[in-house]
Amino acid sequence: MSKRSLEMTLVTCRTINQGAAREGEKMGYEYQRACGICYMDYEDMKLLDILPGDCVLVKSPYGEVVLRVERSKDEPHKGILVVPLGPWANKIVDPETHSTGMPSLKGILVTVEPTFESIPNIKELISAFHS
Repeated sequence: MSKRSLEMTLVTCRTINQGAAREGEKMGYEYQRACGICYMDYEDMKLLDILPGDCVLVKSPYGEVVLRVERSKDEPHKGILVVPLGPWANKIVDPETHSTGMPSLKGILVTVEPTFESIPNIKELISAFHS
């Protein structure tokens, strides 16, 4: 895999799969498959020399997380990284709520690069929040 990186804008969202998995076993594999993922424009995937199913390391000023890449069905949106809401997204969004009670979940600048690291499971994510 190349060591290229790409500056992108993070947008978090709800997805049908994320919503359905949220109602089930949150410690299980289905929740990880639904939320430990990011959607990219095919042109951005080509720039990083990655394919659907590959993993990327997403870094923001607030943290970093490894996610599995899927090609977005909502193309074109070059430069936009879409991540379903959940513990994986929480690792890279600003925790500050600016007195609103809700953190900013969109418009966060991130760096995305291919990685051979694996997606952390929910237990690994939770323990990282407490360390």
